[in-house]
Amino acid sequence: MLNILPAPLELNLFGGESPVTNAILMKLADGLQPWAPRAARAAAALTGDDAERKALVTVELDQDLPPEGYVLRIEQDQWQLRAADEAGAYWAVQVLSQACSDGHIPHFECTDSPVFPFRGVMLDIARHFYGVEEIERVIDIASGYRFNQLHLHLSDDQGWRLEIPERPLLTEHASSWDVSGGSGGFLTTADYAHLQDYALARHLTIVPEVGFPGHTHAALIAYPEISPDDEVREPYLGDDVGFSAVDLRSDASWEFIDDVVGSVARSTIGPRIHLGGDEALTLQRDEYLVFVERLGKLVASHGKELIMWQEAAGADLPPGSLIQYWDPKQNPAHLADAAQDPTVRFIASPGDRTYLDHLHAAGDPYGQTWAGALDVRKAYEWQPADELPSVPASSIIGVEACLWTEYVTTFDRLTAQLLPRLPAIAEVAWGSPRDWDRFGAAIVAHSRTWESQGLAFHRSTEIDW
Repeated sequence: MLNILPAPLELNLFGGESPVTNAILMKLADGLQPWAPRAARAAAALTGDDAERKALVTVELDQDLPPEGYVLRIEQDQWQLRAADEAGAYWAVQVLSQACSDGHIPHFECTDSPVFPFRGVMLDIARHFYGVEEIERVIDIASGYRFNQLHLHLSDDQGWRLEIPERPLLTEHASSWDVSGGSGGFLTTADYAHLQDYALARHLTIVPEVGFPGHTHAALIAYPEISPDDEVREPYLGDDVGFSAVDLRSDASWEFIDDVVGSVARSTIGPRIHLGGDEALTLQRDEYLVFVERLGKLVASHGKELIMWQEAAGADLPPGSLIQYWDPKQNPAHLADAAQDPTVRFIASPGDRTYLDHLHAAGDPYGQTWAGALDVRKAYEWQPADELPSVPASSIIGVEACLWTEYVTTFDRLTAQLLPRLPAIAEVAWGSPRDWDRFGAAIVAHSRTWESQGLAFHRSTEIDW
């Protein structure tokens, strides 16, 4: 049995296995280097046996395959890798890494490509701050399960976590605490550039989120002139939502927003930035929509595509915008209206399926409860199109798992909230054939790797450990 997560679309086992040698891995890396250098580095980094073994290794760029697709065929005397593009080659090497066990690899063939082009993991570093090394480890985990987007939630009522050179008071006055009363922190522009390079080397694109018009209490501390009342504010250490908003019409607010959006756009390699838009509960719907439409034009003027949470559906958004569905308790009618525009597409992040800040099971000591407990099987057994019945399936381009951190106070707690539910959502995002027994057995095998890497994880009672 091959314990590959997410499972390939087609997999055939031939029987037998062969040793994995450095000679074979270097042949593979050499073949990839001209057109897939990141995959080549990943192949060279795999540990093989030093013994020499002759095997024919063929590597081919095959643009007839679907985007990010690949074909792997491993036999006694021949290894073959074909890929549609560099990403496909990189994912193929990730599959090889998972397939190798104790220096050997089974003989198999798989043909694979993702169903969804956008496969994301969201990490909230605003409520509790996580720094460069911890984010790097999250990137490693996400890339290993073939996610290709890391959404960093960088600002909220409880703190501002990204340096904005044009607005230095944000990090001077709004970053030095967290929701637990800790010391907080922020990413410098150099940190942010490094993390983007680190992610791109693993075929992930970082999507930054700085939210407007709500979830802005920390920003109002630094710049009270953008608030509706100009009042001085104190740090907020609670977990309530919906009470803060910038002044929607003032010139000071829009100068601030332009500075922030412009700075984030210039420093972001990827094509998209996320501007929040959720839970602006102090605002009337009509004034909110006017604000969001102006915000969309501003993002377009800075050369980026816009992502916003589902509340923004119904606004006249720029072509290419993405709406992120998160709250299954909200009436989805406005999503159907937004879906009438074929240029607006959707990311599925239903809270009761993908919000990894939630309890694993009733009675757990940690986690949110508003969408109910989220056990690993519930994170595994769903289809995005079923969650968005008012939206054409063709308009759903992605799935994202979200980890908010109001109650995630340590890195061990963070990985225990991710694992094993993140690999479950990876199978949904990739479009793997669903098989609970196969998945459970693979999770047990992967848990041994997590243990060897020092990663805390949740031992769900649904898995036969």
